[in-house]
Amino acid sequence: MKTLFYAVTAMTVSVLSLSCSRTDSVDENSEIRQKLDFMADSILQKTGLPGMVVGVWAPKKHLEYLEGKGVADMITKNPVKSDFNFRAGSLTKTFTVTLILQLVDENKLMLDDHLSKFFPDFPNAEIISVRNLANMTSGIPEYTATQEFGSILSGDPLHQWQPEELIALVKDRPLLFQPGTKGYYSNSNTVLLGMIITKITGKTLAENYNSRILNPLKLTRTVFPINNLMPFNYMKGYETDQTPGVYDFDVSEFFDPSYAGAAGAMISNVGNLKTWVESLVGGKMISAGLHSQRFAGLPIAEKHATIYGLGMLTFGDGYWGHTGELFGYSTVMMHNQETGATIVIAYNYQNPQNLPDDFYRKIVRILK
Repeated sequence: MKTLFYAVTAMTVSVLSLSCSRTDSVDENSEIRQKLDFMADSILQKTGLPGMVVGVWAPKKHLEYLEGKGVADMITKNPVKSDFNFRAGSLTKTFTVTLILQLVDENKLMLDDHLSKFFPDFPNAEIISVRNLANMTSGIPEYTATQEFGSILSGDPLHQWQPEELIALVKDRPLLFQPGTKGYYSNSNTVLLGMIITKITGKTLAENYNSRILNPLKLTRTVFPINNLMPFNYMKGYETDQTPGVYDFDVSEFFDPSYAGAAGAMISNVGNLKTWVESLVGGKMISAGLHSQRFAGLPIAEKHATIYGLGMLTFGDGYWGHTGELFGYSTVMMHNQETGATIVIAYNYQNPQNLPDDFYRKIVRILK
């Protein structure tokens, strides 16, 4: 009888303990959700930002937060919904570098191959490696910073750029430094990687993205576009009309995204990017040995990154992923492999003074 008494007592204590644990978890979960709502709403009020989508998943805290905030269309005032699409910007680089690494796994190239193997006429190609392109240490200048690029883009926003045309803008300019000695963020690197992919496979970038990444992961709302039009339901992207805090110039379909190409043209939504960044950081799409090399690199001041590895970056907080900017849109996707937490944010405007990176850092702090 005494043994039975102790067993029942222990069971009762265990149930009470489990109940208290669940209550504490629910209370913390509710508090975090309130903080996320408050921060998102405050950003909308203080910045004039039209809208955003915010996704935060923290399994150890039993938290799933996916919300659309603000408006997707400033004329109709239609609200942003959490599954709306947007231009992902430089998050595209993570897809492109992953394609390169898949080709390395297939023995179709090596990270230490030099650019001269693929484009022998490119100046300094014999000292620039594929690895230098993938981890932003090549020293090749940024094509979007050239006067020629700005003139063509502003004069003909729907100009359909060829990657060779983009690279021609910087091809004959001197390297900024000896390859491998410094980190410098340049879209030229990833455009060149895209050219290498098409040269090796004989297929378009879109075909490679679809067959190698998008279809296997069932990323049905992620698209590498062939023109300026936005697919699916999307939040319109806005730029300023030069009035402080006023972002009402709709640029979502104003430019042809070929100007960003392999470096930034992808379109997606928060749900798909969650799946992708978790697969990316978890090494789902490449061999384990090659994946381990993704985390080595140098700091990139232009991205405030502690390390820029092979197509992904970290701010030194345990999360890895990428940030992105494109006319009308700003994005960030990050995943912490140790805690399982994932954060994906998209704004429907681009403003270097107020990026989703800042919101992301605040979320990281409250998840600790």
